[in-house]
Amino acid sequence: MKKVFPIFGFAALFICCIHGVFAQAQTKAFRIDGRLNGKTNIPIYLHYERESDQKPTVDSTKVESGKFYFSGSISHPTAATITTERELTYFTDKSLSVILEPSAMTLNIDYAHFDQGSLQGSIANQEQYALNVAQADVQKKMRPLYEEYQKATSILMSNRENSDPAVVEAARKKLDEVQAKMAPYSKQLNTIQDSIVQVFPGGFTAAQQLMHRLSDLPLSEAEAAYNTLSAGAKMSVNGRYIAEKLIGKRKGSVGAKAPQFAGKELRGEQLRLSDYRGQYVLLDFWASWCVPCRKGNPHLLDLYASYKDKGFEIIGIASDDGKKEAWKKAVEDDQIGIWKHVLSGQDMEKRRRGEKNELYIGGQYGIATLPTKILIDPKGVIIGRYGSDGGTDDDLDRKLAEIFE
Repeated sequence: MKKVFPIFGFAALFICCIHGVFAQAQTKAFRIDGRLNGKTNIPIYLHYERESDQKPTVDSTKVESGKFYFSGSISHPTAATITTERELTYFTDKSLSVILEPSAMTLNIDYAHFDQGSLQGSIANQEQYALNVAQADVQKKMRPLYEEYQKATSILMSNRENSDPAVVEAARKKLDEVQAKMAPYSKQLNTIQDSIVQVFPGGFTAAQQLMHRLSDLPLSEAEAAYNTLSAGAKMSVNGRYIAEKLIGKRKGSVGAKAPQFAGKELRGEQLRLSDYRGQYVLLDFWASWCVPCRKGNPHLLDLYASYKDKGFEIIGIASDDGKKEAWKKAVEDDQIGIWKHVLSGQDMEKRRRGEKNELYIGGQYGIATLPTKILIDPKGVIIGRYGSDGGTDDDLDRKLAEIFE
C-alpha cells in the first residue's frame, strides 16, 4: 500500500494545512527561552502551524553564547519542531519534536542529543518528551534506511517523465527493499506509541497514532477512536486532519451515495460519473508511481474482460496531477487505456495555501492510501470499498462474481 502522502513517526510530519475545520480561538502569547549546550553561533528554527491562517510557518533565531528565544501566539497546545535546518527533514538527530502551550517555557538541549531536549512550562509536552525518549533508539536505527528511501524516491520522481525503464524499475525495487527493512522498526514505534497512549489516553500521541492508522481503520472504528480524544487533541493539527478525513470516509463508505465528479478524460473529452448511472462502476484510485497499483493492473484487465459486456465499467483516477506525461505513459505501458481515466484533481498550491479543493476526487471519497477501489451500483450507491481501510482484492473478486455470475 502507498500513502497518498508520506507518513512517518515524528510530530513534525503532521504540520499540514487544514483550513476552516474549527473556528479560530483567541490566541495568547508564548515564549521559549532556550539554552543549547555544546554549540553556539548557529541558526536555529521553530516549525509550527501559524494560527492566523493555519499554515506552516518557520521562525528563526541565532544561538548566541548558548542562548536563544522564540515567541509567538497560539490558542491551544500546538505540535512543533525545533531544528538546526530551515528545511524540515525527518529521521535526523538534530530535530526535536515538542508541544507548545500559550505560556512562558524554557528549553534545554544538549547538541549531542538534540532530539531528547527538555521543554519545561508546557504540561502537554510531558507526553511528547516521554515519546521522544522512548523512540530515540529505534529512530536512530531507522535514519540510514530513511536516507536510502529518500534517495530512491528522488530517483523515481525525477524519472517519472521520459524515464529510463531500467532506472525506474531499479528505484522501485530499492523502495520495496527499504520499506521491508523499515517494517520491523515501524512496528516497534507503534508499540512504543501504544504504551504512551496508555499513560496519556486521549492525548496528542493518541491523535498522532489515529492519524497514522486512519487509512487502515473501518469508518466505525475510526470514529470511535476519534471520540476518545481530548478537546485539546481534537484541536491539534492531527485532530483537525482526522476530522476532515472522517468526513471523506463517511462520504466514501459503503451504503453512501457516491459523490459526483466530473473531469477531463485522458483523451480530452469530459467525463462525468453521472453518465454511468445504470451500470456497475469500479473507481480505481491509483498513480503511475504507485508500485502496488501497477502490479495490480493485469488483474484489473482480467476483471474488465470478464464483466465489461455485463454492465461493468472501470474509471481510473490517478494521483498524477502535474505529471500528465508520466500518467499517460503508465496507461500506455500497462495497456489499461481500454477504460476511462481522469486525474484526481489534487491542487498542491491550494493545499499549501490551506484552501479547500472541492474538485479533488480523492478527497471526496476519503482516499488516503493507494491503491483503493470503490464499487458503485447502478443506482449510484457505494456497495464496496477495497484497500487498506476496506476489503481485499479477493473480496472484490467475490463481490463481482456474486453480481455477474
